[in-house]
Amino acid sequence: MNLSLQELQTFITQKEIPTVKQQLGFLEIINKSHNETINSNVYAHFLSCNINQIKHAFLYALIELIEEKTKKKLTFISLQVTTEVATATGRIDIIVQDIVSLNTILIENKIYHSLNNDLEEYWGFLKINEAKKVGVLLTLNPHPIPNKVEGKFVNITHWEWISAVKEKLDITRVPDNAYKLYVTDFFNTIENISTTYKMNESAKFFFNYASQVNKAYDTLVQGHSFLTSQYQLIAEKLGLQTYGSDINWRNIWDEENVIDTYFTIDAQDLISGKQPKYKIILELMREDKNRVEELTTVFKNHPQYVDKERGHTQGVYCHFLVKEYEISLNNLNQFADIVVQNIKNDFNKIFIDIVEYLYHKKDINKWKHNFIKTY
Repeated sequence: MNLSLQELQTFITQKEIPTVKQQLGFLEIINKSHNETINSNVYAHFLSCNINQIKHAFLYALIELIEEKTKKKLTFISLQVTTEVATATGRIDIIVQDIVSLNTILIENKIYHSLNNDLEEYWGFLKINEAKKVGVLLTLNPHPIPNKVEGKFVNITHWEWISAVKEKLDITRVPDNAYKLYVTDFFNTIENISTTYKMNESAKFFFNYASQVNKAYDTLVQGHSFLTSQYQLIAEKLGLQTYGSDINWRNIWDEENVIDTYFTIDAQDLISGKQPKYKIILELMREDKNRVEELTTVFKNHPQYVDKERGHTQGVYCHFLVKEYEISLNNLNQFADIVVQNIKNDFNKIFIDIVEYLYHKKDINKWKHNFIKTY
């Protein structure tokens, strides 16, 4: 091992690398987390919903942030929340108003778009005493207030509001389980779109140790390249072809004959570093998968059937037979040879028998002889 790799090994073993795991919200799943109209509708709903714990948490968190930033105290007893209120020059995203006192919060919601709205016109749209209203420019990042509405609008970030809500809301006491999910999901969405603009611990770690982390990335590329070549070598030794691009697995199949019974080499545990193990899977796809009950009946007493696990079925594929193997890190340089020998020892006969049963009209003589055991 050269000095650089020795230094890298010391770095990796001595440094705890922080990871940030983001929980996806529903809006991310449907690619709408950046949609300001949908985002505003969600805020408005929580401000006016029938779940008091949620409604009060969102409202009081907003009121306290406004008071902290402006010293203006607004009280709300009988709340009315409206969205997309048309004015002469645009639309006010959210208006929160007490229908008795007329205390009002005007919210201009900005996520990714630049501020081109006429906040001065928005401010004058509702003809009420200025002491009874405040404008909120709601943004992902801190944003300056335009001079024309300085002292009238205040900037609050999405994460400031949601953080304040989380402090006030005991989600475990929300009586409606669906709303627990809705609120938690929205929290996740706001955190995700906010952290895009924040330096989290993982990003900070990278910039502190960029040189060593880049070296670690180079070793990842080399490790993936090695395993990719080993997948290819397995296929070549068996006279078959590879399919797939995920480094965690690769299909080994007869591409020319389009045979949908094939091997999958699953190396997820090796790649993740969990343990030095891999799986060989005899997999059935499409029409072959639809005949799994028939194959089970025909081959249930086959010597190479009874000593293996049954895998899971999902969509168009079935992990018909699965066997897990351990491998020492010292033997990884012989990964392809070891896997091929595993296949010849544990899968060769049943693989050939199933293929010939399902594809008796296909000529497999080009590769059949490669499955003979060698010692």
